[in-house]
Amino acid sequence: MRQAFLKAISFALLSAVSLPAAAIFHNGGFESGDFTGWTTGFGVNSGLSGSQPFTSASITLGSGGSFRGAVLTAGPDLVGAPITLPHVGSRTARVNNGDTGGYANFISQTDVVTNADRDATDNKLHVRFDYAVVLENPGHSAEQQPFFFIRVRDLTAGTTLFEDFSFAGQTGTQFQPLGTTSYSYLNWKGADVIVPDASVGHSIEVYLLASDCSPSAHLGYAYLDGFGSQVVTPPSNSATVPAPTLDETALICLGLLLLGAAVFSARRF
Repeated sequence: MRQAFLKAISFALLSAVSLPAAAIFHNGGFESGDFTGWTTGFGVNSGLSGSQPFTSASITLGSGGSFRGAVLTAGPDLVGAPITLPHVGSRTARVNNGDTGGYANFISQTDVVTNADRDATDNKLHVRFDYAVVLENPGHSAEQQPFFFIRVRDLTAGTTLFEDFSFAGQTGTQFQPLGTTSYSYLNWKGADVIVPDASVGHSIEVYLLASDCSPSAHLGYAYLDGFGSQVVTPPSNSATVPAPTLDETALICLGLLLLGAAVFSARRF
C-alpha cells in the first residue's frame, strides 16, 4: 500500500515537471534578470515615412546607436512618471532609456503557440501582456517625433494579431501629460490577444520598439512585462497579468504532494 502511494507521488511529480508553461514566450516576465530568450536590437531613427496613420512600414532605421534597454528590479521611472516598477513579479523590462541621440531600441521573440496557451475559462488561445510608455514631446512634425510601436503577429500565416503605434503628441491616444513637463506617458496597459484556433502550431512573434526623435535631442522608451495565457490581478494596480509560471506551479504541486506524504506516513506509523 505504502509503496503504491509513493509510486503515485513520483508519477505526479514527473507530471508536474512536464506540464506546459502557461506563457507562450520564454522569460516573459524577465525574471531571469536579463533578456534571455529575447532578441535585442537598435538603430538610428531616420524619421517615419509616408503619411498617417503610421504603421510598421513607416519605420526607417539607419545604422548606428546602441542597445540601452535594461531589466529593472526597482523604480522610479527615469523622468518621474507614476509608473509602478517593477510591474509583475520582481523584474520589468525597459526598452531604450532616458538618454537621447536619436536611437531606437527594440526587443522581439518568436515561439510556437500550443494548446497549453488556452485559458481554461473560455477555452481560447490567449497571449496576454502589459506595456507602458514614456515619450517626450518637443513639438516636431509628426514624422520626427519620438514614438513607440508594439505588434503581435502570426509569422506562419503572415497576419497581424495586434498592433499599437503612437508618436509623441498624437491626438486620440491614452497618453497623459506629466505635469508641466514636456513628457507624456501611457501607464500600464493590458493587451489580450486572442489567437485563432487555426494558428495552433504557428510561430507567433511579439515585437516592441521605442525611439527618440529623429532630430536626436528628445527621448522615447517603453516597458514590457507579464506574458501569460491566464489572468491574475496584481495587488498594486488593475492591469491584467499571467498566472503562475511552470516553475511556480510545479513547486506548488510538489509542496501539496509532500504534505500528503507526511500525513500518510503519520497515519501509517
